[in-house]
Amino acid sequence: MIYLEVKLPDIPGSLIELIKPISQNGGNIHGVLHHHDKKLNNMIPVDIWFELSEELIEISLENIKKNLTENNIQLTKISVNSKNKILTFILTGHVFDSDITETIKRLDSKSIKVLELHAKFTEVDEISSVMMKAEFPEVMTKFELTTEIEKICKEKNLFLIRS
Repeated sequence: MIYLEVKLPDIPGSLIELIKPISQNGGNIHGVLHHHDKKLNNMIPVDIWFELSEELIEISLENIKKNLTENNIQLTKISVNSKNKILTFILTGHVFDSDITETIKRLDSKSIKVLELHAKFTEVDEISSVMMKAEFPEVMTKFELTTEIEKICKEKNLFLIRS
């Protein structure tokens, strides 16, 4: 897995200029996270996770970096074959009423990145279910991650189902 942190200009079409070189160089994108709340000087921080085939990784990464620079996209961090761990879990309850965006931001502040989010929508006054796939640092234990999610669930009156 390859992880990039970039800064995109806040103009239409910038995201496609980030995704296009990754795709053109054989990348398989797993997740993209915008941080509009951290916008500075018209630049938005964006995290993106993707895979490249092992035999082409060196050449492909160089091409991707070159294309990003040409498109005025600032690369701030790159991590290749990160040793982060993945946990998939489900939150059930009034997930959207309790502000799912704030939940994701809280996890992000602890270096827990939500890679995927799948939702089952219901009527407004009924409970919803959201499946999240989160990546967490190698230095964090699964117990520590679960404790953090359980804390959020307790505050927001949500039910946690985890693997």
